[in-house]
Amino acid sequence: MTIPYLRRALATGPVVGTFLKLPRPEVVDVLAGCGVDFVVCDHEHAQISEREAREVIRAGRAVGLPVIVRVPDLDRGLINRLLEAGAAGIQLARAESGTGRPLGDLMRYPPEGTRSVSPAQPAAGYGAIPLTTFLPRSNADVLAVGQLETASAAADPDAAVAGLDVAFIGPVDLRVALGHADDPDHPDVTQAVTGIRAAAARAGIPVGTYVAGPDEVAAAVGNGYRYVVVSSDLALLAAGARTVLGRR
Repeated sequence: MTIPYLRRALATGPVVGTFLKLPRPEVVDVLAGCGVDFVVCDHEHAQISEREAREVIRAGRAVGLPVIVRVPDLDRGLINRLLEAGAAGIQLARAESGTGRPLGDLMRYPPEGTRSVSPAQPAAGYGAIPLTTFLPRSNADVLAVGQLETASAAADPDAAVAGLDVAFIGPVDLRVALGHADDPDHPDVTQAVTGIRAAAARAGIPVGTYVAGPDEVAAAVGNGYRYVVVSSDLALLAAGARTVLGRR
């Protein structure tokens, strides 16, 4: 099944996804059936192995659901293998100023990057797709998403967004990094968010963020966020169970 690439969707309107913590194909199937635009397979915080992440990607490809994989660092081998499995992009946690370009470099084939080439992969049709077709298409479609959530990123937002396809503001980590864990409206936090958004606008790239619930999704979209990650499969499961059981 052809995957609807997120870059194209982002060009026409906001996309809404969720974090995936449970590496099961059934979870991918259910979320796809509910109409999410993408999932972010959490290879940073969730107990998901690389093999399980690849299985999530395969399940997403089977139902036409793009899978972004969140990784904790710039690991060339891991990033290449996840993309070869068919990931629609990589979301780098705690992206610092100056890491956007290295991320894009690892994700793209020459001459745009330094990614190693092998046609023996699902994304290349196991060699059925000519390299002259596959390589530029892959370079154009994969998304380099940077989570901007550190004091360094807030201090130099233009350097932080450079080289990214999506500037994703991690609101919780950003508040903690700035010393205001319990105050999302603190002037320091507001200034940091405003600065990152302005830098993304100057770079001509969409801005993303995390929200906890449906009301916040509408607010985020209304505020101009184009890449919105709401809740997680675990949190949605818990909320659904509480609703069914009549408990808060």
